[in-house]
Amino acid sequence: MLRRITFLALAAAFALALIGAPAAAQGGDATTTYSLHMRTGPDTDYAMLVTLPGGTPLLLEARNDDASWVLGRTLDGAQRGWMASLYLAFSPGVSAIRLPLSEEILPGPAPAAAPAESAPEAPAAGGGAAATRYQMNMRSGPGTQHSVLGQLPGGTPLVLEARSDDASWVLAHTADGSARGWLADQYLTFSGVSAASLPVSGEIVAAAPPAAAPAVEYAGERKIEMRPFDAASVTGINLAAYPVVGRATSRARQIYLAGRAMGNNPNVVAKVGDCSSEHWYFLNSFAWGEYNLGSYANLQPAIDYFGASLAYDSEATHNGFNAHAVLVSMWANPAVCQVASGESPLACEFRLHRPSVAVIMFGTSDLLVMSPAQFNTFMRQIVEDSIEAGVIPILSTFPGNLGFWQETILYNQIVVRIALDYNIPLINLWLALESLPNHGLEPDGFHLGEPPYGAACMLTDPYLSTGYTTRNLVTMQTLDAVWRGAMQ
Repeated sequence: MLRRITFLALAAAFALALIGAPAAAQGGDATTTYSLHMRTGPDTDYAMLVTLPGGTPLLLEARNDDASWVLGRTLDGAQRGWMASLYLAFSPGVSAIRLPLSEEILPGPAPAAAPAESAPEAPAAGGGAAATRYQMNMRSGPGTQHSVLGQLPGGTPLVLEARSDDASWVLAHTADGSARGWLADQYLTFSGVSAASLPVSGEIVAAAPPAAAPAVEYAGERKIEMRPFDAASVTGINLAAYPVVGRATSRARQIYLAGRAMGNNPNVVAKVGDCSSEHWYFLNSFAWGEYNLGSYANLQPAIDYFGASLAYDSEATHNGFNAHAVLVSMWANPAVCQVASGESPLACEFRLHRPSVAVIMFGTSDLLVMSPAQFNTFMRQIVEDSIEAGVIPILSTFPGNLGFWQETILYNQIVVRIALDYNIPLINLWLALESLPNHGLEPDGFHLGEPPYGAACMLTDPYLSTGYTTRNLVTMQTLDAVWRGAMQ
């Protein structure tokens, strides 16, 4: 299926970093996946220093406490600042989680010359006059430790009221009275007055009521609220204690019946994931009739039932996808998806094919680019979006990333926790692969092992010693269990 050129251009750096080739050849620890803001601190409240083009190579120095932001610089050293790790493609062997911690806050950008027309023509009655030189934060008090009340565009006219002790901050309100707060004087253009001439004040301006939860910053239309996450809730999970083959649950039955009432097709299964789910090795040969069930002849009815859908080109899978990308409309295929209305790849897939079941696997690349809290949030959102659409979500643990084994365990523990919380089927692929040579992976320790001659659905030896064939077996076994136990 054709994909838009711009989509591929944006995803190229990310996808190539994941397969371990050109990104490393460029040098650096990571590249920007698309146009990305570099800030003075690890949060969107901090001032923007510069916008880096997509594909910019970077050297990384440190991270914040949850690894959601990293401190880095361009290869030439010209730009240095904080960036959201979610939008970086990390080179092989590099992870945000493994960077040292830092609380460094960088100086703000140098003031730019203000256009003459941006400043008020004369001082306002009862106070001085000024204008913002560019977009800047208005705060509740005189210092960056105070909360941000809002942002003012460059060229905003101001009426000045007071100053801090050292005149580095001024208290002001907009000319139209719509906003009032403290601003750093170095980023203002004054007209007929100086900060030092204003009266001193220690007033703290009442902040706006806090939002219910912080929202993730990204370039899509949808805002996904971050959910509370306590690592202690998952670290006690023993991955080896959960069966390889998923089972039908009472919740799965309820979801299926709701989906049938919505018009979902009982014979369709959707794939949701990254390159290992998009690859034709995953399930396709069952639909093409190129398989040998060996001692697993009991799977034939399920293969017949799901039929051609096992080889569908899913809009919810793509090389370089992660648990965040599948929820964001900017990654949707505009040829078939309703991008203008904010439709995500996941929603697009559900609308086009009306599946009753979705096999969902993320994590291998997610642990490189997002914090455990972010992964938990996005995976739960995928599950909830599936349930809302009447699609049974079958979660799968993911293969071990040999370069990031501890992170693999933690993120898989999150997957198990989510499956338990929502009472939905779980494939423990991680456990199924543990006994295989090299944990069922290619020599790179990252990608699923490929079977001889591409025979991914030959459920016999020696094919079952490879990652893809084992995944196909346990996935079909789970689909069979869910079909028999929840869909009949």
